[in-house]
Amino acid sequence: MRFGASLRTVGNGNIWFMRLETATIPATAKTQVARRRPHGFYVAMAIAANAVVLAGFAGRYYFLPAAGKAALPWIIHLHATVFSAWMLLFLVQTTLVTAGRADIHRKLGIAGAVLAALMVPLGVRVTIQGGRDGWAPGGAPDSLAFMVIGMGDMILFAGFVVAGLYFRRRSETHKRLMLSAVIGGLMWPAITRIPHVAGNLFAMFGLLALLVVAGPVFDLLAFRRVTGLDVWSGLLILGSLPARMAIAHTQWWHSFAAWLAGY
Repeated sequence: MRFGASLRTVGNGNIWFMRLETATIPATAKTQVARRRPHGFYVAMAIAANAVVLAGFAGRYYFLPAAGKAALPWIIHLHATVFSAWMLLFLVQTTLVTAGRADIHRKLGIAGAVLAALMVPLGVRVTIQGGRDGWAPGGAPDSLAFMVIGMGDMILFAGFVVAGLYFRRRSETHKRLMLSAVIGGLMWPAITRIPHVAGNLFAMFGLLALLVVAGPVFDLLAFRRVTGLDVWSGLLILGSLPARMAIAHTQWWHSFAAWLAGY
């Protein structure tokens, strides 16, 4: 209910009366409140995202024997450290909000912005390194073709993070955009390295799609509607992959990637 008041005069105007009026809150306002996902949803998604990263890189980096790690270029170690820090920070940030410590969450957000600023050029640099070293995970035809995937990931990550920071005062929008940054920008490299999944295009794309649709499905079941933000971000993430794969097979991309890689 909402309460309003009106004043009116009686007699000679020296006596005033207040009349309370009631009206119902518009349905849209109720819906806006109800459509806020519980904080636990974002914690669960952060755990799932970290699990995907661990599954993809456990044998290829995290649990790699010391001799194997020592043989890797320094840029790979820096990349692994910074990107792993972001993933752990994402989990910490969602947990802090759930615990009611938004004050610490906001302070750590500065660290997140700094990490993101490092991650984009670092991701591009490692993508170029992969082109030089012959990386072609996930069934890519060659390393130059796979470079378009890495470049696209960084564009998506940067775009979602910048939008998320811009809307940091709109809590629900901010959280959805930051989750999209993790899914759209960081999951595919890990998915393409998961044992028994890597190389199977349907399995890889299906796993990414599960992460993308988790939020909209939750909203549909809980609130019987899906937000436009989730629809467009999901279409952008899933639709960009076939587009990038098509570009990866073109001659002009191979020429451009070869120039970047210094061939």
